[in-house]
Amino acid sequence: MENQAERMKALSQGLIAAQEAERRRVARELHDEIGQALTAVKIDLQAAQRIKEPEAIARHLEESIAIVERALQQVRNLSLDLRPSLLDDLGLVTALRWYVDRQAQRTGMAMQFTAESMDSRLSTELETACFRVAQEALTNVIRHAGAVSVGIDLYKTLGCLTLMIRDNGKGFDVQAVGGSGQKPGASGHAGAGDDCRRGDGNHFTARNRNRNPGCISHSGIN
Repeated sequence: MENQAERMKALSQGLIAAQEAERRRVARELHDEIGQALTAVKIDLQAAQRIKEPEAIARHLEESIAIVERALQQVRNLSLDLRPSLLDDLGLVTALRWYVDRQAQRTGMAMQFTAESMDSRLSTELETACFRVAQEALTNVIRHAGAVSVGIDLYKTLGCLTLMIRDNGKGFDVQAVGGSGQKPGASGHAGAGDDCRRGDGNHFTARNRNRNPGCISHSGIN
């Protein structure tokens, strides 16, 4: 019972830490990107107020419109990062394929996503948990693995939804990650494990290959 309580406490602390990290990221992006854009628009409009020449006014208005368009795109990107509408509208497979393609375009990494066709939509909780596991694992690969290629597989076997992510990066010390959670790259796998458990997952493993570079993350969710 004591071990179970300590484990639940550690999971709760990890979840809170992940949520706070996400809030900091969103706050920083709102301040740095959106805040700066609005400030630039304000300056342009104030300058247009003081100018009498129509051509100069038009130039400032055009600059303001361009800044607003960029800010709108940043807001869309931020919204998609928080929760893509595809996940709710079209389901897990479509959302994951979109997310993998988007990360490949952003990073230049070679990413391949394969998935079995699903007979029906999964529960919202299950789709969300699986998407977050993939999101956490890919973020970990991009930030820490030094990989150039990633493979993502999604399939169902014996009533279990399985997500497997393989990369050819430098890997990590599984025991160190599982023990302290403080090693570089550890937070991604810890967060993925939390998401897997929130989806009633029966196991989450991260395996570093001994002879070859890279890492395999494997999640099974009932």
